[in-house]
Amino acid sequence: MDPYTSTREQFTNSLISAPIPDNAAPSWKKYVERLQVLLDKLAHHPAMAPNLQQPFMTPANSKNKVYFEWDFVGRTLGFMHNVNPTLQNLSEKEKETWEDAVGRATFAKMLILDTKHGALNTMTEAAYPDQSGQHPEFGEEILELARHLDDD
Repeated sequence: MDPYTSTREQFTNSLISAPIPDNAAPSWKKYVERLQVLLDKLAHHPAMAPNLQQPFMTPANSKNKVYFEWDFVGRTLGFMHNVNPTLQNLSEKEKETWEDAVGRATFAKMLILDTKHGALNTMTEAAYPDQSGQHPEFGEEILELARHLDDD
C-alpha cells in the first residue's frame, strides 16, 4: 500500500482484515483481535469522518483525540504484525517489539479510559493547540472495548 495515495480507511481495512494464523499464540491472537475491533470502531467514529478518505500521509483535517487514538492503535497493531505470531524463538528485536506493543496496548486503554484526568485531551491539545476544548466523546462501545483490551 502506498501511504501517499491509499486512504486511512484502506489502511484500516488492511489491518483489521489481516488473517490470524492458526498457530498464533493465544496472547498474540487476543491482542490482535481486540486491537482490530478497536481500530475499526475508532476509524468509523464520527470524529474520524473528516480524515478517513484522506491519503494516510496527508495531514489530518481534524487532529482530535479520536484521530490520535486511531493512529496510536493502528501503529500498535502494525507492531504486533511484525512479531512472529507463535511468540516462539523470537529474536531480541521481536521480543522488544512485542513488549513495546503490549505496553502500547495498555497505554491505549489508559488513555481512552482516563476521562477524569484527561491525559489524552492534554496530549492532543499540546500537539494541536487548535483542539483546545474540542474533545469528542469516544462513546460506550469504544470505552467497553478499551476496558477489556488487556484482559486475560
